Amino acid sequence: MLHQLEEYVIPGGFLRWFNREVFKSDDDRAPISNVAAVVINIVFGWPLFAAVGFMGLGNMWLAMPAMGILFVNAWFHIATSLTSNRYSPGTFTSIMVLLPLTLYTFYYFVMTWEIGFRLLFLSILIGIVLHLLMLTIPRELLHARDKRRERQTA
Repeated sequence: MLHQLEEYVIPGGFLRWFNREVFKSDDDRAPISNVAAVVINIVFGWPLFAAVGFMGLGNMWLAMPAMGILFVNAWFHIATSLTSNRYSPGTFTSIMVLLPLTLYTFYYFVMTWEIGFRLLFLSILIGIVLHLLMLTIPRELLHARDKRRERQTA
């Protein structure tokens, strides 16, 4: 939740930044709307991480993919900040919380032989796929909206 606090409250502005910088949209609320952000974070994200917290890290089938999602999300914030030369709301907690947490978790479970490299790879791959979907689906929706507007004005 600390990460979402940085993204949406202090300093906030993630949706505006994400829509403008990543999707090159002229609309602060499209393609990712406030409702979509609530669904992504509160409906899907929070229950997943609450389940990991409740069930513990011993449930590798749930914990490691959750760590993979956090790991990729941290690198997403860092990479987009570096490539855009602008601060991405969420970068500070990515560097100070998400990366240390995920790197240590991966290191610990690999070094204690509780997970193998296959599960480590799969966990990061799940994070990559989910982030690619998060980028691809809204981009397609934005493209469809623009095409619809073109047809209406023609």
